[in-house]
Amino acid sequence: MTSAGLTRRAALARLAVLLPSAATVAVEARDVAPVARPDATVRFRSTALGVVREAHVYLPEGYGASPGRRYPTIYVLDGPPLDGHTADAARALARAGAGPGVIVVGIPNMQRGERAHDFLPPSMSFPRRDGRTFTGGGDRFLGFLRDELVPRIDRDYRTNAPRMLVGHSLGAIFACWSLASAPALFQARFAHSPAVWRDEDVVMDAVDRHLAASRSLGGWFYTSVGANEGEGLQRGYFRLRTVLERRAAAAGLPWKAEITAGAVHETNVRLASPSALRAGFAALHLRA
Repeated sequence: MTSAGLTRRAALARLAVLLPSAATVAVEARDVAPVARPDATVRFRSTALGVVREAHVYLPEGYGASPGRRYPTIYVLDGPPLDGHTADAARALARAGAGPGVIVVGIPNMQRGERAHDFLPPSMSFPRRDGRTFTGGGDRFLGFLRDELVPRIDRDYRTNAPRMLVGHSLGAIFACWSLASAPALFQARFAHSPAVWRDEDVVMDAVDRHLAASRSLGGWFYTSVGANEGEGLQRGYFRLRTVLERRAAAAGLPWKAEITAGAVHETNVRLASPSALRAGFAALHLRA
């Protein structure tokens, strides 16, 4: 894809073509199946989304034996399978004394036809192949997280700050957009394989503007891309890294960007998570 002659609408239309098909999602789920299994499932009808949604909760080792202890939380989009990999990495770091116990909350979405609607912001609007107009519903999904799921998890489990968010591909678009739209909701964001093409600048413009206008944000931001991912995803990663290089220091946002050796799109979260979480825990001064 070249940037010459592409309008924003055309770029978004091309993004629609690149959204994972059901077959691709099935391959991803099979190839990166998590080792960890959830300890509990929270299920309720969402007022914000108008449907029944669920979340899978992975508790840290020793949770039941330490009734007075509270734990940071990590919310993982597209979980499963990505929540299992995140829980595995967090538990391994805790065993090694390189991080705290954490509660991981996976939000299933990989098999849902409305995945793009949940993760893309309302500023994204483009024609579908059938002639209908697609408009992102990320504002509603953000409301679901902020007003329903997070309070529910905080009520039912012994949570503590910081609260973190992990997104991959389209989920990484949401992680970036949420930094500009609801910066205080999460204290750390992990944007793996960000699907923001160089000539699709809606989200990057929003992040750029937010960072330019901010001071003393604090928290943590991380992004990664697999060394063997496609050209579009590589462009998205370098576009995001450039914005961070230009704006993050003045905004007071610590960050890190990494290229994951040997990773393709389907394996990047699994391979990047140990390094990402280790760096994030250190930046946030979280200890075992």
